[in-house]
Amino acid sequence: ITLNGKVKPVDVIEALEKENIESRPVWKPMHMQPFFTGYDYIGGNVSEKLFENGVCLPSDTKMTDEDLDRVCGIIKGLW
Repeated sequence: ITLNGKVKPVDVIEALEKENIESRPVWKPMHMQPFFTGYDYIGGNVSEKLFENGVCLPSDTKMTDEDLDRVCGIIKGLW
């Protein structure tokens, strides 16, 4: 999903949280971790863009179709 500035990742996380649904930002890329500062890395800025714009959504194997519809409905409602 490309948000194009209209809806921010934090908006998605907060909307889901209001419905007691857990989500979180994508993990910070390794090369951005303090321990790895100054080390070479490959991949350009792809991981940085994912970190800035990504959201980890619920993905439990026990999710039902109704659970999935609920999550999708909340996210779609932001637009």
